[in-house]
Amino acid sequence: MEPAVLHAGDNDPPQLALLTKARSPTIRRRRVQVMPPSGRETEGVRATKREKDEIRVYVESQSHEDVVHLEKAASELVGPVRHDIWDVHCAENRWWVVTNPTNLYDQTDFKSRDVVLTFHIGLMMRVECARECEVPVAPGAAVLLPGSWRRWQQAFEAYDSGDEAEAFQSVGVRLRECLVSFVGETRDDRLVPDRQTPPKAADFKGWTELLANGLAGGDSAARLRSYLKKLAVETWDYINWLTHAKNAMRMDAEIGLKQVEFLLGMFTAATLRLAQSPTRCNACESYEVAAGVCRHCGWEDLTYEPPEIQGWSEEERTRRLAEPCTPSSDISTFITPDDLMQTETD
Repeated sequence: MEPAVLHAGDNDPPQLALLTKARSPTIRRRRVQVMPPSGRETEGVRATKREKDEIRVYVESQSHEDVVHLEKAASELVGPVRHDIWDVHCAENRWWVVTNPTNLYDQTDFKSRDVVLTFHIGLMMRVECARECEVPVAPGAAVLLPGSWRRWQQAFEAYDSGDEAEAFQSVGVRLRECLVSFVGETRDDRLVPDRQTPPKAADFKGWTELLANGLAGGDSAARLRSYLKKLAVETWDYINWLTHAKNAMRMDAEIGLKQVEFLLGMFTAATLRLAQSPTRCNACESYEVAAGVCRHCGWEDLTYEPPEIQGWSEEERTRRLAEPCTPSSDISTFITPDDLMQTETD
């Protein structure tokens, strides 16, 4: 998807750079820094001590050199993102550091800060595009639907390699295969009510309706159940349209990818939600119940049974103790998140 780039027009307001009080020759001139419109560069930008410290720490951690001198050389707004360009001198080398996101470049390779900014923006766009084709859920959740996510990635590859309507239709074909694979990985005869005929193996709408009933049963989950059903129907209908759309555009294929990605994520989240069954206090309805005792009001669950602790044999204990380990006493730095945030604001 092409990035939106804002260009400065002929009617842009002039940049205000200097305000002068000319009543007396003894009055000093005062400079007022005004950020330029998008696409224009500001030179000699002032930097706060915190900004300098952050850049210094970053460069020293990446280059393994001590910073001798650094200054913010320029700041440019490209579209909605502002990039600061730093000129950093180290003991052995000299670096450009460009922000949002931050990366450093050897000035031996990049003589011009304008060239390094152009390279940085292009590189980060490619990195972002590469991340988009990755499975957008945590690995622990992705293993619940391995076949579905693999086919989703194949659909993204088809989207990334095509430019014509036929290529975008093929994205729809692969996404349809992804949805059928989703049904294959989630259908279960136990979802079918008694004396009801099970849907056909590839009946996406039939199986997702049963799956929504199973994942979000009861009155308390009525909204979620209804949402899952509507999401499945609308996604299936859109992907089928995309498969046969002779005038499909790139954006149509991208919308299809996002729809299927969202559907897989939502049903995965509903599955994880169902697996969580926290104990709730019968007195104050708090979820803070541990070992059968409410931490808020002291209510005790008389039906609570502590889990059985499996002991280790002497051989197992000896084997585990023989493995290398890092004692907690080796950690000599103690700092809390509040301490860290306080040091950043000082």
